Amino acid sequence: MNRRENGLSADAYTLLIDLVPELADQLLTVLREAGIAAYALPGGGDGPDVLDHVHVDASRRTEAERLLHSSVLRDRGAPLPERDEDAIFAEIVAGFGETPTDVSWPDEENLGPADPGDDRQDNTGRLPTARVVYFSEGVEKEDDEFPEPDEEGHYEPPPPPPLPTGDPASRLAWLCLVGGPLYILATVIFRWQAPGWAAFLAVAAFIGGFVTLVLRMGDEPRDGDDDGAVI
Repeated sequence: MNRRENGLSADAYTLLIDLVPELADQLLTVLREAGIAAYALPGGGDGPDVLDHVHVDASRRTEAERLLHSSVLRDRGAPLPERDEDAIFAEIVAGFGETPTDVSWPDEENLGPADPGDDRQDNTGRLPTARVVYFSEGVEKEDDEFPEPDEEGHYEPPPPPPLPTGDPASRLAWLCLVGGPLYILATVIFRWQAPGWAAFLAVAAFIGGFVTLVLRMGDEPRDGDDDGAVI
């Protein structure tokens, strides 16, 4: 591949623009006078539409763009040339699988020939490392089966106690406490003509049920050694 340089070198290059060969040579001269390393590579194919790929020093790309527009393109009065996308794709396909001879990275970044049997080789020192354990000959691998669970010491909670049913006196007290007000409320809502003795019994049942439940509540003090927690 015919690579045309402007006599300067750089550590890394980047693509600046694609130009016809005449403009590419003029741009190389302008960049050499400005102290910017650059080179041009001819594009694939033949004919008048073939363009050169101009690469410049990656660290001074902005300055190279300014010189491109102020010196080369302004004198020609022509806009930036556009490449055919089909031609670009055909060029990429034609060079697929080939090892590039002209690269834009330093030589220390090139990888040496790798050993096919060694999957742990890393010449750059930039890849993350992982610890891989290899078993020597004669050493058997441990079984992948999990051990049986230890039944000893396994806690199983006891069945819950049955719900309290309450004694007949407590249930009767609750019935009076709730039933008396419900009877009075029903006579008001449905406009029943309740006799006086029925209303008196409803109020008396409410009061009697309330007093009975209060009196049946335990008021004995707790044991002195109790810390308040019941398990």
